[in-house]
Amino acid sequence: MIDIPKAAYIHIPFCVSKCWYCDFNSYSGMDSFFDSYACALMSEIRQVRKNDQSSLQTVYFGGGTPTVLPAEKLEAILGELRCSIGIDEDAEVTLEANPGTIDANGASRLRHAGFNRISLGVQSFDDAYLRTMGRIHSRDQAAAAYNTVREEGFCNVGVDLIFALPGQGLGHWSDTLDAALQLKPPPEHLSLYELSIEEGTRFAELLAAGRLEPVDEDLRLRMYELTISKLSEAGYEHYEVSNFARPGFRSCHNMVYWMNGPYYGFGAGATSYINGKRSRRVSDPRKYINAINTGCEAIEFSESLDCRERLGETIIQGLRMLEGVDLARTQRRLGLDPMAEFAAEIESLQRRGLVELANSRLRVTHSGLLLLNDVSQEFVTCA
Repeated sequence: MIDIPKAAYIHIPFCVSKCWYCDFNSYSGMDSFFDSYACALMSEIRQVRKNDQSSLQTVYFGGGTPTVLPAEKLEAILGELRCSIGIDEDAEVTLEANPGTIDANGASRLRHAGFNRISLGVQSFDDAYLRTMGRIHSRDQAAAAYNTVREEGFCNVGVDLIFALPGQGLGHWSDTLDAALQLKPPPEHLSLYELSIEEGTRFAELLAAGRLEPVDEDLRLRMYELTISKLSEAGYEHYEVSNFARPGFRSCHNMVYWMNGPYYGFGAGATSYINGKRSRRVSDPRKYINAINTGCEAIEFSESLDCRERLGETIIQGLRMLEGVDLARTQRRLGLDPMAEFAAEIESLQRRGLVELANSRLRVTHSGLLLLNDVSQEFVTCA
């Protein structure tokens, strides 16, 4: 079966400054490249041949900080996607935004350009922690940015927060969740990520120097349990490990990833996944711009997955969702029987009480959710 992508991810690798926890492909101090990068992005998009069957159902501008680009640049890139590939009238079109880089004029223009969902990177409502993370905005700016995008017509707004910050206690995290729920109107979506200290980040340097003490595992677990309890009581659906939504407001774009569906990726460091082939563009924005402008290969890595590898990845991704993965549907799509290929692994996980199987749907139990990395490891295949 040929996979025709219905989703596209556009990477904007620029930031005002690099956050201390961030290991994403992002760069500060590159304002002089904004114009040439936008032109290169649109050139790459034009290389995709328009197909009547390939209109996009989801579009996601991520980063970096997409809103460091002028609104007219983002509008032009979205317009090129619409012209070259096609975007469904009812498509979900998401823009990540930093509270310190969006104002009323920009939000209004972006809304009229066709963006209909904002993912606001608040991360914390505490000024001290925002400074500790290297964020450029304050608590008041976060609230103001939230109110601005609401006033400019965005009816689907998500807020991102981070927990298990160094020195953070359970009460502080509870107050953070309350602050998010007290926004008016409350966010349609909340993404709540546990801090992970990654190599190459400022936090990793501080950890190595003995100047940072991570939150212990027991407290991390209690923070996560509190998150699930508090947001469930507030009417949010816990539909994926780190994501909560009001009914009807799941992230359609991220669902493509969690269902291991095909997608285009455009921009420096962006990954495409089509027909079992994963390809990643060169990460350095300057090299990316040069490759696109000179007609050279802009891919720095690619791999083709065999059917069993695709099956393993589909199960791993699907188990991130609380509803699990439909094994019968997966078999029809990939032509392999998951119960035959991973019989021993599934049986072992069932005995340990980490997964349950009902009506061909495999899902993690609550215990499995807390040990998801261990569960996922059972479905990793070697090339």
